[in-house]
Amino acid sequence: MNTSFTKPLSRETTVLLITDHQVGLYTGVRDITVAELKHNIVALAKAVRLLGVPVVMTGTMTDGMWGPIIPELRAALPDVTPIIRTTINAWDDPRVVEAVKKTGRHQLLVAGISLEICAALPAIAAKQAGYDTRVMLDASGTFNDAKRTAGIQRLTGAGVPLMDHAGAAVELLHDNADPKANAVYGALDMAFATLVWQVTQKG
Repeated sequence: MNTSFTKPLSRETTVLLITDHQVGLYTGVRDITVAELKHNIVALAKAVRLLGVPVVMTGTMTDGMWGPIIPELRAALPDVTPIIRTTINAWDDPRVVEAVKKTGRHQLLVAGISLEICAALPAIAAKQAGYDTRVMLDASGTFNDAKRTAGIQRLTGAGVPLMDHAGAAVELLHDNADPKANAVYGALDMAFATLVWQVTQKG
């Protein structure tokens, strides 16, 4: 059976949905460091854009307790206007759904703060609507271990695969002979890859 767990991602059919990567929510994240989380979501955004994958970005209460979307992400996506909503589940906002539909793509990557709400709820709802959804585990975050466990279990039970940001980008790249490969790996900024490259250099 060809399911979300077995069907490869394609840059022609994928769209990235980024939900609630906001300054106020980042202050509560405890399952990943803020520096690593910022690195991962910005790297993912840059890499998929290099591959022609569209990005939909949304936030909630940006003028209130959750604050603005992190500036690093806005800088990486200067041409993406965030959809500011009131609904908890981003998929309950018709503008978010319409923005995803407008891309004409059916494979949906979701990264959100928090994992068990802002990433899981729209990912599950989109799956019910017929999308092939995946959640970016290391480009999402939450506030304690219980919430992380609950989010992972709910997504797994709903049949929504968890992926890492670099794994998703490399799967979209597909071939290291692609002319965009160096730029994609550069955007991913994987420290170990830089070390390996340095080891291979002479003199």
